[in-house]
Amino acid sequence: MSNLWDQPGVPHKGWRCIDVIDIRADGSSADETDYATCQMCGNERIRYVHIMEHDEFDRLEVGCICAEKMSGDYVNPRQTEAVLRNRAGRKAKWLKRKWRRSAKGNAFINAEGHNLVVFPAKFKPGRWSFGIDGDFSRQTFASEDAAKLAMFDRFWTLEE
Repeated sequence: MSNLWDQPGVPHKGWRCIDVIDIRADGSSADETDYATCQMCGNERIRYVHIMEHDEFDRLEVGCICAEKMSGDYVNPRQTEAVLRNRAGRKAKWLKRKWRRSAKGNAFINAEGHNLVVFPAKFKPGRWSFGIDGDFSRQTFASEDAAKLAMFDRFWTLEE
């Protein structure tokens, strides 16, 4: 891929970051990951993809350093990556946490002042669901662990 920094007509400033995506948010290992390539500089091993927008150019998917230069913001791109890195670390440890069992036999934990529970779906044998502070998911999942991971995603989205 060519280096857009050297291409005439490509704006270097005035970009806005509209989103940041963690390529390994699903918890896959580093060896199994298809990393992104920075569309601005061509760096081929980007885990955190910053989606950049400019009024006079197409959207670009870039790495942190290019996002900083393009936006002129040398704080938020790194902070956003730190939040995503922290979340990925928490998710990697989520299933290994000490889950307790309720009187009904359901797995639960209390986190950040919230009660989180996973239980067999009432009307779908062999499926699992979850609840956060009494607000129950309408989705069901193939396993208890799948329900726990879906609950993690919902819970940390609420917390952020």
